[in-house]
Formats: sequence, structure tokens, C-alpha cells
Amino acid sequence: MKPFVPALVLALVPGLVLAGDFKAAYVDLQRAVQEVDEGRAAMARLKSVVDAKQKNLEKEQEQLKKEKESFEKQAATMSDEARTKLGQELSKKLYDFQQRFEAGRAELAGLERKELSAIAPKMEALLGQLAQKEGLTMVFDKSSSGLAWAPASLDLTNELIRAYNSAYKADAKAAPKGDAKK
Repeated sequence: MKPFVPALVLALVPGLVLAGDFKAAYVDLQRAVQEVDEGRAAMARLKSVVDAKQKNLEKEQEQLKKEKESFEKQAATMSDEARTKLGQELSKKLYDFQQRFEAGRAELAGLERKELSAIAPKMEALLGQLAQKEGLTMVFDKSSSGLAWAPASLDLTNELIRAYNSAYKADAKAAPKGDAKK
């Protein structure tokens, strides 16, 4: 059975292995999307939305905490009916808060996808051009290919970032340079 496996591999990759023409490299697309100028600008816009939502949630959470503390202090002096009613109201407020929190998180994830989705097709086109220029047979995405190790000399991420920033300068809207990895 062993002779069959190499024969199958050779049949699937005709001439590449035998001719020595197989060249591969990798990129970290996730890092590249976040580090190109357009990605930094998108992340800065997202950060401002996240900060505003975070501030509102913290304010609401603090109010709920005060209501809970007040309820706990007064619970011993309340009638069973009043305690049950206020306890249910507080539980409903907490549940509603959790639902708004989850909805906000989903909204932010959708906004992030929307903001960054414009970058991916342009990056893929540039990556194809870069791969052809370098004579590469395949380029793997480090973050999703299962690539466990490869020498840094095969990493095209920085070249892809430079090429993207050069090709799409007009698309980046005043991204702060110091905001790279937040």
C-alpha cells in the first residue's frame, strides 16, 4: 500500500515536486488586515463605537448594582409580597441588561466584519500578484491553515502590508500610526 501513496501525490501535483518548482510562503492575514492603514482607520472607528457602548453599559451596570444593594438592605423589612415583587423586577432588569449586552456584542462583531470586509478582496488580489511575482505555487494563511511552523524568511505579511498601503493610500482615512495592535 505504501507505493500507492507517493504515486497518488505525484498524480495530484503533476511535475511540481519532480521539477523542483514548488515554492510556498505564508502570510498572517489577520495581522495584515489590522496593520494596513485602512485597517487601522477602521479599528479606530470601531474603538470609538466600543468605547461609547462600554461607557453606557458601565453606567447601567452601576445603576443595577446600586438597586441590588438597596434591595438587599431593605429586603428584611419588606413584606413577602413586596420582596417578591421587587426581586422579580430586579431579576427582569438584570436579564434585560444581559440581553442588551449580548445584542451589543453581536452588533459590534457585525460592524467589525463590515468595516474590515472591504479590505479582504483587495488584499487577496495583491497577494495573488505578490505570489506570481515571487514565483510561488501556494501561499498559506498562518492563522487559519493549520501551519504549525515555517521559517520567518517565508513570511510575506510585511510585504503585503507595504503593497496594500502603497496601492490603497486614498482608502485609508487618517489612521493614527500608534494604534497598530489594540
